[in-house]
Order: sequence, then C-alpha cells, then structure tokens
Amino acid sequence: MQHKSLKNTLSACTVALFILLALGSKVNRIHYGAFQYSSSKEDRAEDGHYLVKNDGEKIHGDKISWKSGLLAKDQIKVDEQKFKITEVKGYRSGSTYYIRKGNEYIKRIVHGPRINLYVEFTEVTTTSSTNTGFTRTRSYTRTDHYAQKGEDGPLLPCAGQSDFKKLMEDCPLAVEMADLSNKQMRKAIKKNPNYLNSIFEVYNNGCKE
Repeated sequence: MQHKSLKNTLSACTVALFILLALGSKVNRIHYGAFQYSSSKEDRAEDGHYLVKNDGEKIHGDKISWKSGLLAKDQIKVDEQKFKITEVKGYRSGSTYYIRKGNEYIKRIVHGPRINLYVEFTEVTTTSSTNTGFTRTRSYTRTDHYAQKGEDGPLLPCAGQSDFKKLMEDCPLAVEMADLSNKQMRKAIKKNPNYLNSIFEVYNNGCKE
C-alpha cells in the first residue's frame, strides 16, 4: 500500500512538473501559421546550395543532407564532402537558409541587417485515456520561434508580443505594431497574413514601413 501511495505521489509530482515547465516555457506560444514561413527575404542572387562553416567559409555543391540522433552520427554533407554538424553554423538550400540549433538546423523566415527570425517545426503526438478506457491520440506540428540580432548573435526564444517589444524596443513603430491585445493581433493577422513578419521587416528597414 505504501509502495502504491509513493508511486501515485511521484506520478502526481511528475505531471505537476511538466505543467510548470509548459507554463514557464518562453517558446511555443505562437501557433502554427501565425507567421508566413515562405516569405523569406533572402538575397536571391545567392540561390544555390552551400554550407557555411564556423569560420565563414562557404562550401558549394549540388546537394545538402544532414542527420542527427541517438542512433546516427551527427554530420552534414554537401555532395560527398562530410563535416561534423558542430563545424557548420548554417547552410543555404535554394532560396532558404537554415541555422544550426544544437545538433539540428532550423529555417530562417525573416532576414535583415538588424534582426533575423527562425522557426523550428516539431511533430508532437500525445495520447490520453478516459475513465472508460478509451484511448485518444492527437498529433500536431509545434512551432518554436527564435530571434537573432545580427548574423552571429545567439538564438533568443521569441514567444509573443512581449518578446517582440523587448527585442525591438529602440523602434517605436515596431513596438506599436506589436503592442496589440490577443484579439487585435488575431484580427490583424486575418486581415494581413504577413503582419507578424512585417513587424520585423519594419525594424530591419530602419524603423520605416
């Protein structure tokens, strides 16, 4: 009986911990589709395939692939040249740029001289059971967003209007655009699907529309 009680207590504590972590997370408060993920302002003159090493050297090729995980050797390839993921800070594939985050690469969706914005997609599956024993499985795509000041700054969690305003506090116009209630923001995005991207683009444009 004591063992069962202890087990129940530990389970309750584990659930509470996950709830606290979820509530305390600074990432993943912007739902999928709030940003336009295909409207990146990359320099089209550089379209192609290349790796960017930590020292800035670019290695061009025709095909890029990478793999990472518990059962895989963390590496990235351009054609047949292989590199450790830790040696490559980013890569360009066609008109899209990806930056290294840990042992993976995430997509850049806003590019500018002052601030960059990235998105990380994670497929999540949750399973829950009812009192009657019915099991329900739900799958969704979680989007975590990160901002970067300049080309070499650290990736900063970017989870909502308060983070936007803090990042761009030296641009009154960008702050004004971000300073909306949740209801107002939903209306603004519905009217202009590129609204969130445009806040960062205004900042990159010297605080001008």
